[in-house]
Amino acid sequence: MSASGGRNEKLRWQWRSKRLQVTRRHVTLGIVLAGVSLAGVTVFLKVRDDRAFKSSALQLSRFPVDPAGAAVISIDLVTLRRAGLLSASKIDPEPEYKQFLQGTGFNYRRDLDQLLASFSNSGTFFLARGRFDLTKLREYVQRQGGTCYEQLCRMQGSKPERRISFLPLRDDFIALAVSSDDLAATRLTKTGQALETPLPTSPVWLSVPGATLRQPGLIPPGMKQMLSTLTSADRVVIDVGPTSGGIEARLDASCRTKDDASVLASQLRTAAGLIREGIANKTLPPDDDLARMLAAGTFDHTGSHVAGRWPVAKGLLDSLTAGL
Repeated sequence: MSASGGRNEKLRWQWRSKRLQVTRRHVTLGIVLAGVSLAGVTVFLKVRDDRAFKSSALQLSRFPVDPAGAAVISIDLVTLRRAGLLSASKIDPEPEYKQFLQGTGFNYRRDLDQLLASFSNSGTFFLARGRFDLTKLREYVQRQGGTCYEQLCRMQGSKPERRISFLPLRDDFIALAVSSDDLAATRLTKTGQALETPLPTSPVWLSVPGATLRQPGLIPPGMKQMLSTLTSADRVVIDVGPTSGGIEARLDASCRTKDDASVLASQLRTAAGLIREGIANKTLPPDDDLARMLAAGTFDHTGSHVAGRWPVAKGLLDSLTAGL
């Protein structure tokens, strides 16, 4: 081989070697980029999954939309527990609840961290976050004559039209429904469009459309004198949380006009005055914590909104959860 031919061959080998090195670098870079992309997608999906289970706005979007409106309640039991507001009850539980505790080992005072519930004509729906022994829950359902298929469990409630269904959405999150449809819990498996309306940040809050308040038999007898006046509102939001002076319940009622708000505020003041007279005249029990709370309410209005405040005694919270 001539000297020039040897140099050409050497150049070809050098070119091939460099090309192979570039190709290897590209492959390595591609693998690294693919790994980073996969990790990024994994992190994104985990963040999105966590947000879907921690965002109240997204959780609420799971509930079925009822044309007549639905009442919604949210309870942050972690905050209540830290504040010492979920102390053990001194009253024996109701027999059915005691049987449930013994059969499943579940106790909401200890095991439940958050509860969202929706009450409407289509049924009652719950989203619960906490610690659940799914094996014991499934065994309890079967002992009660119910059935479980894959993740979904179903059993009969206290009435024929009350069918209970539940399924875990993940280890610490359960969807439960009480409805005439024994597959109703499956309606809670997917999120919809997140609500854009600002939600209360208090550990306990309740949102009720006026149309729901106007339904016969909804208002408990003990609160009828006060809450029956709220049936003229478009929507009522009540939240309960700690203040510097203790625990306070707050009302925000939205009305159609400022005149409607003025009338509603006046009616609420009148109702509180009548309860105070009832306590003074002993037509209402003087030791009734609920009556005393309602009697101490103060009300005002700004524009088309009515604001109200009530001091809440811890004894009232204890009595409302007695036997649970």
